[in-house]
Amino acid sequence: MKAVVLVGGAVVATPSLRARLVGCDLVVAADGGLRHADALDLTPDLLVGDLDSVDARTRARYPGLATELHPTDKDALDLELALDAAASRGATEALIVGGLSGRLDQTLATVAIAQARRTDGMAVDAVDGVRSVWPLRPGEARRLPLAAGTRFSLLALDEVAVVSVAGARYPLERTTLARAQGRGVSNTALGAVVVTAHAGALVVVEPGADPVLDGASG
Repeated sequence: MKAVVLVGGAVVATPSLRARLVGCDLVVAADGGLRHADALDLTPDLLVGDLDSVDARTRARYPGLATELHPTDKDALDLELALDAAASRGATEALIVGGLSGRLDQTLATVAIAQARRTDGMAVDAVDGVRSVWPLRPGEARRLPLAAGTRFSLLALDEVAVVSVAGARYPLERTTLARAQGRGVSNTALGAVVVTAHAGALVVVEPGADPVLDGASG
């Protein structure tokens, strides 16, 4: 059972993102993530959170929407609560949509939560139409849908991870990556990329295009 979990942050409704939404069985909005449902032509099944970042106009689009309300003072992010709600309804796979732009702390939390949930047995990825995050649990191999020329990076989330990469400019074969090390950053896809986590948890990140900063020149 596949769930889509909508969270805050920017989302771009690209064809590739829409393709990943096909076949979803459950749509859970984490608080302000509800605003993405309309742009993505999704009908939300459940709204979860303390509702401090979803406006009344957005909620009015979905009269009668089932809502799981939580207090503002809580020990979990709305994303975590939404993933819990999806799992309690039978979801074994979840695509987090959003949560990869805006506040740096929220972005880092999205990445860490996605990886932790995958390690715990729920197949979780995160996308926003520009960026993608593919967590790997120890012992897992993943074939990634990266077009030739796409930049991607590997980041160890455990103290060390042992990884192999095929189909990239810089192939790796049972290479050890330390958590505080940039060796896996800025690789380039040559075609079909296959990443294997022989040991340790890691994430593969497609960072998307470089942002244009205000005041940048040339």
